Amino acid sequence: MKFFNPKTLSVSLTGTACQLKCDHCFGHYLKAMVTPKEALQSNANSILISGGFNQKGQIPLYENREILLKLVSKNKKLNVHPGFLRDEDIDLLKELNAVISFDFTQDERVINDIYHLSVSPKDYEKQYWQLLHNGLSVVPHVCLGLGEVDADKKTLEKIAELNPPKTVLLIFRPTRETPLYNKATIEIKTLEKLWQQFRENYFGQVILGCMRPGGSYREKVDKLALELGFNGIVKPTPTIQKKFKNMQIIDECCAFS
Repeated sequence: MKFFNPKTLSVSLTGTACQLKCDHCFGHYLKAMVTPKEALQSNANSILISGGFNQKGQIPLYENREILLKLVSKNKKLNVHPGFLRDEDIDLLKELNAVISFDFTQDERVINDIYHLSVSPKDYEKQYWQLLHNGLSVVPHVCLGLGEVDADKKTLEKIAELNPPKTVLLIFRPTRETPLYNKATIEIKTLEKLWQQFRENYFGQVILGCMRPGGSYREKVDKLALELGFNGIVKPTPTIQKKFKNMQIIDECCAFS
């Protein structure tokens, strides 16, 4: 079991601008990110590269090639959250030797109605294989609870079929000032069934990621992750940490380790 308390610096390549405005985020999380220039001046050893997506689900990676290469030249490790990629973006990622945090879903309704993308579940699988075939390190991120349970199950079944070395599981968290603020997240009992079945069919590392609700819900899901033998938890609750007083805390994004 690994615990993560990331000090990785989050960078937006688009400032606070986002054309896509996914219903669960609506550009909210961009507000806390810094610019690439600020990242160059920071003491951070690892950087998360993200930003607001255009209507094709892309961020301007290649357009920021020079400054991204400068970050790497300063021995900063990059974790890139890129969405969908053009060929020139993939070539750049190989230059950067970056880890790719790739959002993955097989829920067509979420893709079209929440992400506002005109792509299909097959496009996600195709992009995943394209990244792998280019020799990149890809860590799928799956957000559960955005859509219907059957679609979440289908997504996890596809992950088990693809068999990546590591998968990060996230849980939809209602966020203020977004269209989905009043949407309930997935019930614990339902989540438990999904996770149990996933653990029976998938043998790679499973990490409980940073995006999940707080309060008593978080306590329950962290405990459940422990019981089901997850390999890591990002920002575990104090109760969980007390059970493992001598556990090493890793201070960078879970995609790296």
